[in-house]
Amino acid sequence: MSRILLFAGTSEGRKLAEKIALAGQRALVCVATEYGTQMMPDLDGIEVHQGRLTESQMESLMESEDFVCVVDATHPYAIVVSENIKAAAEATLVTYIRLKRNTDYRADINKPGVHYFDDNESCATALEGTRGNILLTTGSKELAVYMKRGSLKDRVTARVLPGTESLRICESLGLSGRDIIAMQGPFSKEMNLAQIRDYKITVLVTKMTGHAGGFFEKALAVDEAGISLFVIGNPDYTEGMSFEEVCSRLSQLTGARIGRDRQFEVAVIGCGMGSEGYLTNDARIAIDDAQYIFGSKRMVDIFGGEKQSFPFYKPADIIQYLDRLSSSLADDTIKTVVLYSGDTGFYSGAAALMPALYDWKNEQKDRGTTVYIRQISGVSSVSSLASLLNIPYEDSSVLSMHGVEQDDESDMTVVTTVRNSERTFLLISKPSDLIHYGKVLNEAGLGKVQLVMALDMGSPDCRIFSMTAEESSERSEEDIPEGLGTVYIHNHDPLDTAGFALRDSDFIRHETVPMTKEEIRYVILGKLGLHKGDIFYDIGCGTGSISVAAAGISDTIHVYAIDDDEEALAATKENKKKYGRDNITVLNATAPDNFDLLPKPDAAFIGGSNGRMREIIRGIREKNREVRAVASAVSLETLNEIMEVMREIPNSSVDIIQLTIGKTVTVEKYHMVKALNPVFIACMSFE
Repeated sequence: MSRILLFAGTSEGRKLAEKIALAGQRALVCVATEYGTQMMPDLDGIEVHQGRLTESQMESLMESEDFVCVVDATHPYAIVVSENIKAAAEATLVTYIRLKRNTDYRADINKPGVHYFDDNESCATALEGTRGNILLTTGSKELAVYMKRGSLKDRVTARVLPGTESLRICESLGLSGRDIIAMQGPFSKEMNLAQIRDYKITVLVTKMTGHAGGFFEKALAVDEAGISLFVIGNPDYTEGMSFEEVCSRLSQLTGARIGRDRQFEVAVIGCGMGSEGYLTNDARIAIDDAQYIFGSKRMVDIFGGEKQSFPFYKPADIIQYLDRLSSSLADDTIKTVVLYSGDTGFYSGAAALMPALYDWKNEQKDRGTTVYIRQISGVSSVSSLASLLNIPYEDSSVLSMHGVEQDDESDMTVVTTVRNSERTFLLISKPSDLIHYGKVLNEAGLGKVQLVMALDMGSPDCRIFSMTAEESSERSEEDIPEGLGTVYIHNHDPLDTAGFALRDSDFIRHETVPMTKEEIRYVILGKLGLHKGDIFYDIGCGTGSISVAAAGISDTIHVYAIDDDEEALAATKENKKKYGRDNITVLNATAPDNFDLLPKPDAAFIGGSNGRMREIIRGIREKNREVRAVASAVSLETLNEIMEVMREIPNSSVDIIQLTIGKTVTVEKYHMVKALNPVFIACMSFE
């Protein structure tokens, strides 16, 4: 591959080098100074040559290899350099291209106080007739023109590039310290204005450098400051191409896509139930416009038509092929769609694809390709089934068991949801799952709930199966044909558990088993601050009131109710069953002996310790130093033991609350307040 020879002395030159590299084209970039090398980014396929060249040296360089062309992107005021480049190109018969800045702003800046000059000499002469400080932004090479005039020497502040060569010139001309502003531009209007005010400038001198050189920002700052602007006109006004024209010409010469930003459109579409009738109009238009289609084989077979299709729906496969399309095709705009059944925002494979697409979008941006991503929603299986059955679904529970292994945990999730909900929609992997979950529900005492499954909704082959959970125990999985199905479960008598707000009278009691009272229970649960997904130990669970109430906060909280008293365990199990708290595991054990068998707790409550409070607290801390731990005590001895062990544990703290509850009782015609025994609540934290 032949290289492009690029002489770069402007920001446009650096930008052009970046576009050449992004297109996969090679170039030799010539810069005059070390600073120019530092400003050139490290680009693939781009070699940088540093140093000023004479015309004969340029000719030798152009003859050294078969360059596609030479691009002159030097500064508009580097007139001699441009003449040498052009002459060398003509002598060696290399195609010459001049990149010209858009620098003529005289029509925009034509106000009193703005003066134009053909060269630096005439500008310096005019400055001698002014008063006040001068800010020179013309560069270090022209400084001598101004500094040789004695009347200007003490008035000049020079703004130059922060390179060693520029600073050396400033110092040789007698400028130092505060007289020099060594900074890389272009500068904002605000930065120019700040420097004008800081240095008390009355005249700013600039070249007609155009937008890229920050000319317009200087003019705006001067206008706001109310000072004079001296402009040295642009000598480079007859010859050259715009940046876009240069890119187009280079593309013709090399066959590469230099400077032409490719647009890549990716539409992620929900296709509903997989038939034309469920496809939205936006989805249909996107599919019709697309050049390439991705999706499962079923989706591309239905909607792909004559389009080029790829039977992929996994993110890794899709991204791999998008990469291939992006790197191999010459089209300016590439339109693709990815098809998923149902709705993209409802248990869809799109959830995994979208983050991968946005990562790919960022990678493509670095390669010069603009990617537009959008989702087009579809009709979900739940809304389709609800419509088919003529029922609302806004207050329904929805569970996805699609791809979930059928085990005790997943079965318990289904049972708990159905027990507590009137309407449940169940997404399944295969139609025979209807029999499996029907049997699970029947074994859990929910044999009367109604199960309805629709197969192949949206197609002429749509079939509906209906049975109770009890009836499903008499069926085999072979009784259900294959197809795509969703299940609706109706529980006519859902359990009203009222979350964790249960009264003492709501619990099954055993006479000898203690129970944490209602008001105390509310305070303890508040201090525990249970969150979704928490693992919670209820140590010395007694009747199970804390366990049942905690489990009612969220189905995702898992409670381990621990006790070694048979009566207490029996009471807890009965209350667990009464309220359908399948997220409670009842353990016959003595704490903390069983802690090593349990997962790390997020929270723990110690309601009974059997004299092992010290060991239990230390055991909880060893499991998780960030555990939220609360203990209750009715005796001063127990409270003292808690405080002693907390003093022994480094970096621990405990807050003690005393609660005294009074309840009204009726004595004849009077209402009297009867006090319950005071309870101490210890809230512990560790580090």
